Amino acid sequence: MQNLNHTAPGNLQDRPHIPEFAKAQDSLDLRGFWKTLSRQKGTILSIIGIVLLLTLVFTLFSSPLYRATATLNVERETNKVIDVEFLNQGDIRDTRDFYQTQFELIRRYSNIERVVEKLNLNSDIIRRSMLARIKGLIVSPGATTEKAALVQAISDNLYIEPIKNSRLVNVHFEGSSPEKSAAVANAIVESFVAANAELQVSATTNAEKLLNEGITAARSKLEESEKKLSDYAQEHTIVQLDNKSSTTSTYKIVQLSDQLGQAQREIIAIKTDPERSGELAAAQESAELIRDELNREEERALKRQNLNNTYKTLEREVETDQAAYQGLLQRLKEINVAGSVATNNLRVVDKAQPPLDKHKPNMMTNMAFASLLGLLLGIAVAFLRDFMDDSVKDINELERQTQLPILGIIPAVREKDPRKMAQLALTEPRSTVAESFRTLRTTLRFKLREANGDNTLFITSSRANEGKTTVSINLASTYAHAGNKVLLIDADLRNPSLHKVMGTTEENGLTSYLTGESTLDKLAQTSNVQNLDIIPAGKTSHDPAELLSNRRMQDLLQIATENYDMVIIDGPPILGLADAMILSSMTTLTVLAVDSGNTRTTTVTNALKRLRQSGLTVSGILLNQVSDASDLGYEDDYYSYPTRV
Repeated sequence: MQNLNHTAPGNLQDRPHIPEFAKAQDSLDLRGFWKTLSRQKGTILSIIGIVLLLTLVFTLFSSPLYRATATLNVERETNKVIDVEFLNQGDIRDTRDFYQTQFELIRRYSNIERVVEKLNLNSDIIRRSMLARIKGLIVSPGATTEKAALVQAISDNLYIEPIKNSRLVNVHFEGSSPEKSAAVANAIVESFVAANAELQVSATTNAEKLLNEGITAARSKLEESEKKLSDYAQEHTIVQLDNKSSTTSTYKIVQLSDQLGQAQREIIAIKTDPERSGELAAAQESAELIRDELNREEERALKRQNLNNTYKTLEREVETDQAAYQGLLQRLKEINVAGSVATNNLRVVDKAQPPLDKHKPNMMTNMAFASLLGLLLGIAVAFLRDFMDDSVKDINELERQTQLPILGIIPAVREKDPRKMAQLALTEPRSTVAESFRTLRTTLRFKLREANGDNTLFITSSRANEGKTTVSINLASTYAHAGNKVLLIDADLRNPSLHKVMGTTEENGLTSYLTGESTLDKLAQTSNVQNLDIIPAGKTSHDPAELLSNRRMQDLLQIATENYDMVIIDGPPILGLADAMILSSMTTLTVLAVDSGNTRTTTVTNALKRLRQSGLTVSGILLNQVSDASDLGYEDDYYSYPTRV
């Protein structure tokens, strides 16, 4: 018997052009995102519910946390009652650095340690998580470690909040009780203010100490320089006249100069008076003597001048030491005044009051955050699952990957009884299931007309349990209900099920005929559906592929096409078996049934690849068990299906 499959072998180059709507879209498809969320809405809602439940349990079983707030005024510099330059040099750093430094000083270890010792605090002030409590029961810290841990815990629960556009700072502390929280917050700011005041007093005290030491040294140096000046003046007979240094030589030079001038005038007078000419020699001798004495005194005066220069140097040293000494005394007075009136640049504006209500946990805030977190996690998991899920999710994408048309869509039903499912097309003729099989029947008529071959149809699947038997029975019933004489053959010789669903016997089945144990005239059985005959598979065989490739199978199909309007073969799945390829080569049309919700696209493409490698062609794909056609890309132009149970 010649091959009745008139469809050309599966050469990909000979395939018809795939329309644009079936190609992958490069642009952002918001509808695709919405479809993904719709498909995974159960996952999203489950994750949201789990997060909300965990948050609710955590909130209900969490210990309350109370926040107390003290307000502090932080000035950049203290008010200068008296300007002491070397104490108030100003801070040229950035203002933000200054305030950030103050904030860090508030939470420094030494400040909190003083608070712990002052209030005699213990770990009860801190709200500990359940994990921390369990850890505390297992590990018992030492005294030093326990104190350090408490200081660190208080620091972790201390929050510094600057008030915008002001010099005010809110110091929050979160503790296990309202009263203790307020006490700790107040103690922290008071300790910080007191420490800052002590720092200023300490600076004044240190400056005073340094100045006293400098004054003592300056006084000793002044006394030493004054003594040197006094000793030098006495040694060289230097006296002070009108605040000017003078010696005996100075007076002599003045007297001798006057005498010399008088002698010279006398000589001039004698020379101009002839009557006194006898006296001239004596006057000249007297003047000469005076000049000689004057020269000697001037030499002595030059020596005295050198001594006087040294005296003036010593005198300037005394003046310098005196000025330094007086300056230090003046600064000491200023420091004493500044220390007595100095003010603090820190001031407590408002003390912390015990809070009236707990700060954490906040049920509304936690649940709102949990809802958002659950939604984000749910969406992330949904897209991850959708990405990992290789099942059929889009008809256009399936057509693009398989290069096959979708011949029909069979909706999912609530019914679970295989026998009732096999008769749905007849028992519920107005249902969407019946309508979908009628639509499939019409489509296959056109396909058979195009193939121009015998009316033989092979229903197969990629793997087991994809509903091909149910599809075969309902499709055969639909043909029979339209007045066609139909033969339904169960060719799944490995796992036959047609006789179970239709309620017929498996005796004289296909296996018996192929092995020669039964004749052809006793093979077909009448079903409970008018115009529908059935050939069950019969007993299972150890080598079904060998039986199906027997000449008797070809003779059976030839005789069947002569006596029936439609011959439908319910065959085995493709993957792992050679049976499906043998049956596909004997029929006009091969239809691949695919469970849309459970079958991976990779499984479908691998099955098709195996058929095409053997030179066989699948006529199209039948999507089975479709819960929502709109999710697969049919949108609103397809009828709605009942919800699958």
